[in-house]
This record gives sequence, C-alpha cells and structure tokens, in this order.
Amino acid sequence: MVEFTAAQLEKLTELMRPPEPEILQGDDLSSSGYEITSTRNSISTEKEVTRTPKTIEEYEALEAEEAEQLSKVGAGIPDKKTPSYTINYQQSVSAEDIFLQIGPKTPSTASCENLIVRVKMPGDKKENVDLNVDATSVTITSSQFYLKLPLPHAINPDTSKANWDTAKETLVLTLKLDREFDFVNF
Repeated sequence: MVEFTAAQLEKLTELMRPPEPEILQGDDLSSSGYEITSTRNSISTEKEVTRTPKTIEEYEALEAEEAEQLSKVGAGIPDKKTPSYTINYQQSVSAEDIFLQIGPKTPSTASCENLIVRVKMPGDKKENVDLNVDATSVTITSSQFYLKLPLPHAINPDTSKANWDTAKETLVLTLKLDREFDFVNF
C-alpha cells in the first residue's frame, strides 16, 4: 500500500480541483452602458391576412389569383413591361411512334421531354437580358422588360438551354422537364 504525506495530498487535491477560468464570464464583465434587446418573442402588431382555402375550388381560385399577380405588368417593378410569351411542349418521336403507332408515346403532355418558352422582347438585345432559371420558375430581366414566370412542371435547370433569335427579337428557352419515368411518363 502507498502512503502519502500531507504535502503530497495537498498537491493531489490541487490537481483534482477545476482550474480557474482565464476568460471572463458574464457576471465578471463590466457594464458597457448599452442595452441588448430582442424582438424574437414579441407579437407583431401588423397581422398578415392569409386565406386558407377550404375547398378545391377556393384553392384553385387562390392559385389563379397568385399567378395573375405574378404576371401583372412590371410585377412590382416600375418602368418595366411584361413581355408576351408562349409555352409549348416538345417530345422526341420516331417513325414507330407516328406511322406504325407501336411506340409507347402518346400525344398528351405526359410523354413530352421539353418545355419550350418563347419570350418576345422587341427593342431589346441579347446583351441586356438577365436570365435566372430554377426548378419551378423563370425570371427574365432586361432594360425594358421583367417577367417572373411560374412553370407548370418542374424542370432541370442544368440541362436546359437558352437561345436568342435576333431576327424576331425573341428569347427561346428549351427547358428539360424533370419527371419520373413510369407507365405514363416515358
């Protein structure tokens, strides 16, 4: 058995005691005269009015109203017009699909691979157009026009393309649809 002296026991208790912090803690800091406040838990006096649809018809009307607000002239940006645009579907078909009708494709949009968006921007040039494409919408900003267009289907922005038709002053977007392949979408 090991015997300890009184001095060794005191040194051992000093080793076991937690060290004094070298960093000042909250109560040790001097007051700066500034008050720190937070509004995280306070209730806002302005209440946002949100309508919750109770039926499918109300939901569809709310969605249509939101789409209408997004497509209004300028969409909240002064001195900008909303350009005219068209949206078409495109699918790759072969002779089997058209003449022999033995391919799995149908004339419906469920068999389409691309979404073609043509935006007419008369008076603008390709250099003035700023294009932002994400999975659910397209935003086009130029010196004269602004368009935020929600898309009817999700797309893959990484495989999509954009071209400028100088003769028609039209921006042509070929957006690759992002769909799961199943018995309908092939």
